[in-house]
Amino acid sequence: MGGLLFEVALIAVGVFLALWANNWHEEREHRAQAKAALSNFLGEMEANRDATQGNLQYHQTLAGKLDEFLGNQNAAPTEERFYKEIHWEGLRPVIFEHTAWDLAIATQALSYLKPELAFDISKVYTEQAAFQILENSFLSSAFTPASMSSDSMRGMAAAMKIYLRDVNQEEPKILNLYSKVIPEVQSALGVKSDR
Repeated sequence: MGGLLFEVALIAVGVFLALWANNWHEEREHRAQAKAALSNFLGEMEANRDATQGNLQYHQTLAGKLDEFLGNQNAAPTEERFYKEIHWEGLRPVIFEHTAWDLAIATQALSYLKPELAFDISKVYTEQAAFQILENSFLSSAFTPASMSSDSMRGMAAAMKIYLRDVNQEEPKILNLYSKVIPEVQSALGVKSDR
C-alpha cells in the first residue's frame, strides 16, 4: 500500500511540475509577444508622428493662402493664379501606418499589455483611423472629373479651405496623443525618450 501511495504522489508531483513548466513557458511567450508589439507600436507611432508633424506647417500655411486667394475679389480665381499664389504642392495627406495595430489584433498581443496602456494605444489608432477617413473622403469627393472641369478654382479652393480647417484642428490633437502615448510605450519597453 505504501508503494502505491508513493507512486500516486510521484505522479501528482510530476503533473504539477509539468503544468507549472507549461504556464512558465506560456507566460514567457506572452511577455515576448507584448514586447514585440510594443516595439512595433513605438516605431509606427513615431513614424506617423513625424509624418503628421512634417505636414503641419504646410497645412496651416496652405489654409492661409487659400483665405487670401478667396478673399481677393479683384482677380479672377483662375487655375494659373491659384498655382502662382498658393504655391500648391498638393494636399499632402498623411498615410498613417497601422501594420503594428493589425498584427497586434491578429496575434491577440494587446491582451498581454497592461489594460491602461492598451487603451491609450487604441485611442491613438482610433484617432488615426478617423483622420484617415476624413482625408480619404475629401480626396475621393474633391478630385472628380466634374470638379476639375471648371476654369474657376473658387469652388475647389473653398472646399480645400473647409477641409484644411478640419485638418488643422485634428493634426494638433493627434500630435498631443503621440506626445502622451509614445513616452508610455517607451517606459513599458524600458527605452529612453527620443525627444
